[in-house]
Amino acid sequence: MSYRNYSNTDTDISNTYKLMYINQTLAYVKKMHNLLKENIRQYNIVDLIKKMDDIIDESDPDTDVPQSVHAYQTGESIYENYFIDNKLKKINIKDIFSKDEWANLPNDIQLLYEEKKYIDKLYEKITDWEWFRLVGYIHDLGKILLLPEFGNLPQWSVVGDIFPVGCDFSQSNIFYEQKYHEQSLDYNKFDKPGIYKQKCGLEKLYMSYSHDYYLYNILKKNKVLIPDEGLYIIRFHSFYAWHTPKNNIQGYTNFANNYDWYMLPLLKLFQKSDLYSKSTAIPDLQPAKYLQLLQKYNCTTLLI
Repeated sequence: MSYRNYSNTDTDISNTYKLMYINQTLAYVKKMHNLLKENIRQYNIVDLIKKMDDIIDESDPDTDVPQSVHAYQTGESIYENYFIDNKLKKINIKDIFSKDEWANLPNDIQLLYEEKKYIDKLYEKITDWEWFRLVGYIHDLGKILLLPEFGNLPQWSVVGDIFPVGCDFSQSNIFYEQKYHEQSLDYNKFDKPGIYKQKCGLEKLYMSYSHDYYLYNILKKNKVLIPDEGLYIIRFHSFYAWHTPKNNIQGYTNFANNYDWYMLPLLKLFQKSDLYSKSTAIPDLQPAKYLQLLQKYNCTTLLI
């Protein structure tokens, strides 16, 4: 199966990105940040995942299965591909990158990854990896923004790839050649760095508003016990122009700091399970196996 193939996409997908690139301005993103409500109601996270089955992601060319099924598929894919007897396998960092991706990495970053060689050595301070599977299970939960109960936001403000605003629009974004971004009020307003400093770190950027940041923000406010690495994955898993660009030319590298390069292999490792777990075959769903992980990382209930 060919994944993220947008060459013959339907009208809904291309229109979602057109509206996204036109409407996701710096002013819009700042407004959405300011509109983030205080946590006012408590929800059981399993109930929220069930609500996701009322959602259709119009940006996704790869799957039509219910969102709760994709959540389960991703969590299970992470466990099946990267774990054995509940312990992380030996995963060679270089193998995570395509040949072109690796060749385009800065030399000092290549040396860092070659020196550490394996994922567990690069992230040696992590001794408990169970959260990784849980992140796979809940990573798209922020898509509830599409539902009337949680804001009824348009597709272009919730799903799809994310990108920084307040700076130049990178050619590594999908549909760049369609020039939808040229219809934005922000077009030609900013040079390449825009309002940011070089190597400021991705966490300092205003990203297009989406389910990624929404869920990240909720989890931070609820003080869940998922480590920072897991929260980073949730926040940037849709930033394909950075971690897995369609043209193999990594975008926005001028903003990356040491922590972002440190996190890149883990972000790509997650991306492979998020993307390649998509299948029309419905697995034998056993979501109860995630209840213990939700409890362990203080995620059973969330104030939203």
